[in-house]
Amino acid sequence: MNNLLAQMPVPNPPEALPGGEVVAYVLAALAIILISARIVGGLFVRIGQPRVVGEIIAGILIGPTVLGGKLATPAVTSLERQAVDGSGLVNDIYPLQAFAFLNLLGVLTLVFFMFLVGLEVQQRFLKGKGPQILTVALAVTIIPVALGFVFNALFSGAEYKPGGISAGTQGLILGAAIAVTAFPVMARILQEKRQIATPMGAVGVGAAAIVTPLMFLVLAGASASAKGQGAPNAIATKLALAVGFAALCFFVVRPLLQRFVLKDFDAEKPLSNHVLAVLLAGAVLGGLAGDRIGIHSLNGAFIFGACVPQIAGLGKAVIDRMSDFVAVFLIPVFLAVAGLQTDFRVLTVELIPGILVFLAFMIAGKWAVGYGAARAVGLKSSEANTIGVLMNCRGLMLLVVAIVAGQFDGITPEMRVIFALGAIVTTMMTGPLVDLFLPKEDVEAERDKSIQGSIAGLPAMTGGPRVVIAPSEAGHASAAVSAAVERFLGAEGPKPQFLVTSLPGLSPAGDYVGALLESGEERSVTQTLGWLGPAAARLSAAGADAEAVSFQTPEPDADLAKLATDWAATDAVVTDVDQAGALEEAGLTVHRVSA
Repeated sequence: MNNLLAQMPVPNPPEALPGGEVVAYVLAALAIILISARIVGGLFVRIGQPRVVGEIIAGILIGPTVLGGKLATPAVTSLERQAVDGSGLVNDIYPLQAFAFLNLLGVLTLVFFMFLVGLEVQQRFLKGKGPQILTVALAVTIIPVALGFVFNALFSGAEYKPGGISAGTQGLILGAAIAVTAFPVMARILQEKRQIATPMGAVGVGAAAIVTPLMFLVLAGASASAKGQGAPNAIATKLALAVGFAALCFFVVRPLLQRFVLKDFDAEKPLSNHVLAVLLAGAVLGGLAGDRIGIHSLNGAFIFGACVPQIAGLGKAVIDRMSDFVAVFLIPVFLAVAGLQTDFRVLTVELIPGILVFLAFMIAGKWAVGYGAARAVGLKSSEANTIGVLMNCRGLMLLVVAIVAGQFDGITPEMRVIFALGAIVTTMMTGPLVDLFLPKEDVEAERDKSIQGSIAGLPAMTGGPRVVIAPSEAGHASAAVSAAVERFLGAEGPKPQFLVTSLPGLSPAGDYVGALLESGEERSVTQTLGWLGPAAARLSAAGADAEAVSFQTPEPDADLAKLATDWAATDAVVTDVDQAGALEEAGLTVHRVSA
């Protein structure tokens, strides 16, 4: 038998590449990742799905599932590398040394991403409806974690549970996966549906803000358990160190940042490179602390982000500087790393029962439990269903659990695929179900509240023309006002009235970070009014009635047209072609200005 095995051909192990070739492979891989992420992500945006779904699928499509072969990763031993299947393209495109760099970049992505999520999960979400928020948050965390242990008891075969991992560790991993909620995606949808300021929105976002650190505490427990071989004293030590680190951040680091780093911060000025460098260094050091403690670097970065002083405008300024790079470059790399380690070819018919049960646990553990908890705190049925559906959305956060578990050999190839399916299914079902359960009249009521609130205190009609002046940005305001003065103030007849307005939209990176900040909406509106006000004052100085109004909206063009209609405007002066079209459709005479 041994002679027979010795005669069998063994695929060559991955060879070491010269340094220059490693750089070439890395650059080529990054180009493939970014191009595929933009193409597939863009296609999913076109069909009304979050970009993250397309980017998850893009990561899978450029991996072994389609390209064939078996990826050689830094985690496998030298003997295992000899068994790497060289028949596919995956190792030709992503050789070991190149993938090792991508893997490290993926870890760095988690550090910065979780720093931004920590920055975004601000304590203000826990104020106001504390009992309701806490009830929902604990329900949609504790019950899903318990379901993780139930699934582990039902499906304990080698395809579901790696060897060497205790049942307790595996239960925590599965529990974290079922409990996780994509907080940024949830917040984004609530903003797009104009529900963020409603009682339902307050409970949902506040609960998700608590679920996020609770889930990472569960994951940290799994990591500590795995690295401590399940010894209670080792786990307790690591978690005690984590609590100590959090206390250090909130009670020592936070006051120091407030006093020495952020004392001169001005929300009206660009964020200084000095402040950004200190915060990035803090995120990296937080990640280092989390890694050394044994709770993973992403937990350390998250804790540091949450401890940053909540100065008005600071969070938005940091995310404005970082979110584009994180969303456009780093996140696709992370999703590619996850996709390259996810091989759908391992799926077999025998796995179908386990997949269906796990998906059922995921959906019931969040949607059904979220519905029941929301009803228990007084929300009506449609609102409770909306909360449950939003809590059920996993986004890329489920892949974070998979990546972390993979770093201590806590996940099998089959469970990686099941996690990827869970991320895709629960995220794709979110938008259509929210549309199903959230009454359109509730959305329209919030829209009317924004518009009517902005024009409620304006002067009564004078009988003259009512003119909306809508410069699309601050640099266009002067030209738009000059055009309005020339066209309307020199004419005979009743004095015209002017409404100077610009409606800021939502952050384009909201599927990942930046969807919800303490001062996000307030700062956007305040900054907009900061340049609309002088424009209105210039018209007033010329003898006209002029007011400046602004509010944030997910649909700037449509809401501008409705604002003009509700104000009974007759004319408009605009600098943007899309806004001109919307106002013309609303029946206004539009004068477009080239700014």
